[in-house]
Amino acid sequence: MNDSASGADKSEESIDASVILKAVVSKLLRIGFVTVLLLAATYAVLLFVPKLYESRAELLVEPRNTAYTSAASNQSAETYYIDIATVSSQIELIKSRDTILAAVDAAALRDEPAFEGWSDSRLVAEISENLVVTQERASRLISVAYRHTDADLAAKVANAIVQAHVQRRAGQQISDTVDATAWLQQEINRLRESVVNAERAIADFRVQNDLFTGSNNESLTNQQLSNFSAQITAANERRNAAQSRAQLIRSLLESGQSVGGVSDVQASAIVQQLSQEMARLQGERAQQAATFLSSHPTIRALDAQIAEINTQISNEGRRVAQALEAQAQIEADLERSLQAELERVKVTAGADTIEGVTLAELEREATAQRELLNAYLLRFTEASARSDMSSALPDVRIVSEAVAATTPASPKSSLVLLAVGVAAVLLQVGGVIFSELLSGRALVERSASRTEPEIGEEDHAEATPAVAESPEVPALPQPLPITGHRPPTTLIDTEIEALAASVLARLDRLILVASDSNEQECLDFAERLTAAIVDNGQSVAEIDAASRQQGIELGLTDLCAEGAEFGDVVHRGADERFAFVPWGQGTRLNRNTERVATLVEALSDIYEVIVVVTGRVGMTSSLPLFAGVDGKCVLLSSSGPNSASAARDIAALGFDDVRVITAAERQSEVA
Repeated sequence: MNDSASGADKSEESIDASVILKAVVSKLLRIGFVTVLLLAATYAVLLFVPKLYESRAELLVEPRNTAYTSAASNQSAETYYIDIATVSSQIELIKSRDTILAAVDAAALRDEPAFEGWSDSRLVAEISENLVVTQERASRLISVAYRHTDADLAAKVANAIVQAHVQRRAGQQISDTVDATAWLQQEINRLRESVVNAERAIADFRVQNDLFTGSNNESLTNQQLSNFSAQITAANERRNAAQSRAQLIRSLLESGQSVGGVSDVQASAIVQQLSQEMARLQGERAQQAATFLSSHPTIRALDAQIAEINTQISNEGRRVAQALEAQAQIEADLERSLQAELERVKVTAGADTIEGVTLAELEREATAQRELLNAYLLRFTEASARSDMSSALPDVRIVSEAVAATTPASPKSSLVLLAVGVAAVLLQVGGVIFSELLSGRALVERSASRTEPEIGEEDHAEATPAVAESPEVPALPQPLPITGHRPPTTLIDTEIEALAASVLARLDRLILVASDSNEQECLDFAERLTAAIVDNGQSVAEIDAASRQQGIELGLTDLCAEGAEFGDVVHRGADERFAFVPWGQGTRLNRNTERVATLVEALSDIYEVIVVVTGRVGMTSSLPLFAGVDGKCVLLSSSGPNSASAARDIAALGFDDVRVITAAERQSEVA
């Protein structure tokens, strides 16, 4: 019967939107009047606010080198990549003190009435404060804006700053070129001396080692080697030719053949005369042979003369062969002498080759110095030609000059008035809604009990009137009238709601429940507190460190004894927002372990609230295991003296936040 009574008393509080709407409508006249007054006051204030005019100029960051202004040595196209850092650097240069001072000097801003008599520091501070330099989205455009009460002066300052920045960038490039020219001049003077010394060292080395050079830039030794080799080859060829011709002549003579057909023999004048004479005699014999027989004395005389001439030709052939053999001998002697001379020259050439290594090193050094000098001379000529201010094209250009603004940039009266009007209406409407909620007029309590009995219940009541009229059965409690708020029925409910509210407000995340009387009281309180937290929609993990009820599930005792891992002792409930760590299979807790603190830390990363039941305060309490954690300790007490002593013991363990709940009192005590 008590359960049904409590179920009938359940009620829900809700907000009546009609009450709030009526309250807002009833105060519309006041809201409008206050809004108009605020708008009028704001407009009056805006009339006295100085109007600022903004003028804006734009710069484009891009390379400006062309084929006509770039260096002649740089024939390839130069890649110029502009990133965010490059544009940011340009912005910082525009806002720098030197650029602002250059703009002040170029535009004679010190003579302006607004800046007359100002120091440089004050001028720089004033211009920097009103100067806005930004990058236009993700482009290479830089916007330079300046605000001032004088529109013409704002445009003048903005243009002066962008022009000063362009000139400064050009000057920086020229400064680099001038510095490079001075350095190149020093290097050229040094390299000239180095080249002269290197070439002089080459000449001295050639003279000292007889490394003279002939035609075609070739050393004399190499030319001699070539000449001797060619002469030896020619002598060898002539000797072989003479020997061959002499051997041919002798072989013809030995075989009895005529040598008149050999060219060397034919070249002899005697052989030529004998050949002519023999041809005459042979012609005469042929003429006589037509008349006389072969035995005729005339024919025989002619044959004898022809034979004599052949003998003379053969003798002349032998003499020619001897001459050829003599020539071959001469050529052989010449070849030997040339070969000896060649060997001598080879020895000299070997020494020259060894010395040529040093000479080549000297020549390479001189060539490198000479080439570097020529390159520096070319760069120096180009740098000297580009040292004029007009020869530099800076990497920024003005794409839009500032003009005097016709409308003020600040203040924006229409936007300010609109914001004030909207804020005034919202604040007043919010105030009305808050006052209605605070007073409770907009809160309506709706009872969950049934006002009319069901048919079955009426029949049952009529069938048993004696029971309904019996004085021993207490009547069901009637629901409280709707007053906007109904307080809880007991102190424990109040404390549980207060703790659940502090948890919901993120004030507490770890709650330890202890008692000065028994463990069952702690378990009941923790169970009700866990249920209240889960009803609020939060996740909670409950740790049983007090019941001493052994079970089949692994729990806290097994974790402390290192008989289980952390994941084995955490058991999830039917609701995913609730987890429970039971006592476990052991009989007692191991107090010399840090695994309990690690478990609490791990659970706090997963669940929003941790509720720990530590049981009765005393020698057997498990509170010392949690002394190192940061949380609130709730002490359930039934008497004042005992609670004070237990609270002191808990505070001695290091718990700063101790909440004492005494069942006999209506307030809680915080130690």
